[in-house]
Amino acid sequence: MKNDLRSFLKAVEEGTPELLVRVKKEVSPRWEVSAVQRKLESEEKLPIVIFEKIAGHDMRLVTNLFSSKRHLALALGTTPKEVVAKFTEAQTHRIKPVVVKSGPVKEVVLTGDRADLRSLPIVTHCEKDAGPYISAGVTIMRDPASGALNAGIYRNRVLSPTRLTMNMAPLCHASQITEQAEARKEHVEAAIVIGHHPAMGMASQQRGTLAESELETMGGLLGEPVELVRCETVDVLVPADAEIVIEGRIRTDAWDDDGPFGDYWLYYAPPKKARVFEVTAITRRHDAIYHDVFNVGPEHLILFSLGMEGVVLSQLRELIPQVQAINVPVSGSGNLVYVQIKKDFEGLGVNAALAALGAYRFKCAVVVDEDVDIYDDRKILWAMMTRTQADRSFFVVPGSYISRVDPTGYPPWQMGNTGDRLLSTRLGIDATKPLDPAFPEVAEPPRNLLDRLDLREYLT
Repeated sequence: MKNDLRSFLKAVEEGTPELLVRVKKEVSPRWEVSAVQRKLESEEKLPIVIFEKIAGHDMRLVTNLFSSKRHLALALGTTPKEVVAKFTEAQTHRIKPVVVKSGPVKEVVLTGDRADLRSLPIVTHCEKDAGPYISAGVTIMRDPASGALNAGIYRNRVLSPTRLTMNMAPLCHASQITEQAEARKEHVEAAIVIGHHPAMGMASQQRGTLAESELETMGGLLGEPVELVRCETVDVLVPADAEIVIEGRIRTDAWDDDGPFGDYWLYYAPPKKARVFEVTAITRRHDAIYHDVFNVGPEHLILFSLGMEGVVLSQLRELIPQVQAINVPVSGSGNLVYVQIKKDFEGLGVNAALAALGAYRFKCAVVVDEDVDIYDDRKILWAMMTRTQADRSFFVVPGSYISRVDPTGYPPWQMGNTGDRLLSTRLGIDATKPLDPAFPEVAEPPRNLLDRLDLREYLT
């Protein structure tokens, strides 16, 4: 069986049915899809959701593919704690894709006036969003210098039946490719892929060079080459087993309004200008499944953090070999990192916090001992409340660069109130216990008993 969206959904439904639900009631793509997700999240339920009936459309919609590390682990055949390691390994053991003549994504080919975005159940997520947004599309374009296929996720607001925005972060590879094309007075041919195995979305988050193709990393994650087919109207290769592909070009001479939009900080991102993407064709499966990501839900952060965690962990271990693991929790909106260390001298916790703050634009770094589960916010809070004193364990670093979407960021004096770059005061917390033998031991039943105990023997 080929690794695609359908094979993954089938494996989840057969192996872990509690992680997949089907909604048979007809729902509207305007707010109702995301309202169901928010309701599930409020009840601490994060299953993959397949909406069988979307009002006004003849295709199904799937969401919550990336809503927890457990979901990522299922897709990669590993454990939640090993997801980052497997992702990092795939980047060093890439598998080149292969080109095939055709595939399921070519079952329906729509060009000209028939390439109408209104045929897709594109979701409006939040009440004040500027309109419907494609939130899970992986945009593929070619780097002219290296020839490598670049893949990344950028939000796309629907402007008309044949026009979208392409909102690319200023420093991302896609922006570099587009800016170089603009200097040559050329447009950028691209394709937006909607719906494939979760490995594609994960691979799109890698932090590498332009010459390192995300599609090769996707192959590394799957353990097999990705099969690619040529687009109908642009010189781009796309996965043959995708659900939907939107072909077109990014105009380097046209901008349009993008936003407001509910972003991963759980606030509305203000309106801004974004480049325009002109649609030239839509290809899809006969019974295509549309994939959506709820941007103010956990899966945006889970996916976004994946590539960054791998890079930060590697950097930290080079500086501080005692670093065991890191976690960027959903609760911190991508601005908080937990660092687990094997402490062997006093002061190491502060050093590790400083290194973590310097490795990325985190607003806060919390360092804990090996006995603290960094995937459990409750354990982190316990360590902070039982192993710290504010005057000794907390420190602040003012005036450092932070995310441009931070609603509390303040502008540098020399830039006034109009600059894009923002500054922040960062917080480091050393929540490791003193090495003093007099410090109390953690109270627990015998570890060997806990390790071998199977609750099924007691609860069934």
